[in-house]
Amino acid sequence: MEKQLVKVLLRVVQSQEERFAGSKTLRGFLDDYHIGWTKGATCCFDAPAKARIRELLLAQGIAPETPPDAWDGLTRSESLALGRNEKWAGGLARRDRVALKALPGRPLLIGHESILLPPRCHLEADALEVAGEVRHDTILLVENWECFDRIHEVSLDFSAAGGNPLVLWRGGNGEARADASKEFMRALNRPVWAFVDYDPAGLVIAATLPGLQGIVAPKAAVLAELLEERGLEDRYRTQLPAAAPSLDRSGHPAVAFLWSLLRHAGRALPQEIFIGLG
Repeated sequence: MEKQLVKVLLRVVQSQEERFAGSKTLRGFLDDYHIGWTKGATCCFDAPAKARIRELLLAQGIAPETPPDAWDGLTRSESLALGRNEKWAGGLARRDRVALKALPGRPLLIGHESILLPPRCHLEADALEVAGEVRHDTILLVENWECFDRIHEVSLDFSAAGGNPLVLWRGGNGEARADASKEFMRALNRPVWAFVDYDPAGLVIAATLPGLQGIVAPKAAVLAELLEERGLEDRYRTQLPAAAPSLDRSGHPAVAFLWSLLRHAGRALPQEIFIGLG
């Protein structure tokens, strides 16, 4: 039984009502279990139907009085106290983890050891657990996974970020999260350089990073030429309304400089364009 169905059934058995909006989840339950009935656009459950639902929940190891939101924010192991499926935890199993590496040919300095990783390899760790073990002096934050994974193929000069920056993936919605990487940077309290998309949304990401020192970019003339030749107008226009107000207010020199270039070009450039660019 899926978590969403369990949550819906808990709301049903804990309610005094008999009629409920005929959601896809409830209609599927009626089709599969033949408990309750439909009436127009609603699904109906009387006292005997609710009693049968309670029995189903108990068979799953779930007390019928369990609050429907009880799994939100739990780890998988914690969720086992509420039911038999640890995957019902509201939080992602890897929600507090970060992906780390070093620039090609340079060691990853975590703990007492220096680790040389091969290309397209990284270390994943709990953000706050590993923060005290990091021996890098600076951080290079990479927005998108492909550029992080293939950082050894990116044709940009990262020397401004220091001799051996910790390369950190910003995170996404599925595995390591952007929130986790931001908390990690706060815990480290080191200077941060951002390697982000050259678009309004990317500049907003950079502008909100703790400890931002600069944004990695090619020379202004090169970037302007790439924006003109290979820039994306639709991407720029789509992001502009939400991003422009905060970028106009940004007082960070690197953000303001690149924002002026983007506004002049009226185009955006994904950071992946620099993978293998000669």
